[in-house]
Amino acid sequence: MPLSSRRRRAGFTLIELLVVISIIALLMGMLLPAVQQVREAANRASCQNNLKQIGLAMRLYEYDHKTLPPSRYSAQGATWAVLIFPYMEQASLFQSWDLNRSYYGQQDVARLSALTNYFCPTRRRPNTAPGFSISGDVDSTGPANGPQVPGALSDYAACVGSTGMFT
Repeated sequence: MPLSSRRRRAGFTLIELLVVISIIALLMGMLLPAVQQVREAANRASCQNNLKQIGLAMRLYEYDHKTLPPSRYSAQGATWAVLIFPYMEQASLFQSWDLNRSYYGQQDVARLSALTNYFCPTRRRPNTAPGFSISGDVDSTGPANGPQVPGALSDYAACVGSTGMFT
């Protein structure tokens, strides 16, 4: 028997290994965009659910108060986002707000509590940077270079309309 026929191959050649690696890379390249599309579809559904929850809270506020919430409660007071807390299962957070005080006089727990429902997951998460506003939040009734007062952010806003801020 010839010597070459008795010898068995012990492993893969370099070419075979490169072909397998390239096939795996090709499959991964086809799979990753599909995973990203599924993730984005889930984020879009979550964002739509957040908007639905905010809309329902606005509707419940309107049912109780016979008017939609104002964009602001007072000149530097709570916004519509705070006023609908009780209708978004955030009654304890709403109780931490003193509606008679300005935004700058609120407790830190009231000002810095970021709600998941106020963030679109495609854009950012509540507990990631930037989680709080840091520039432009200076009390306009105080000195122009007064202290910066951080506050929780949101990805959603409301239109003031043509009647003004407090109506």
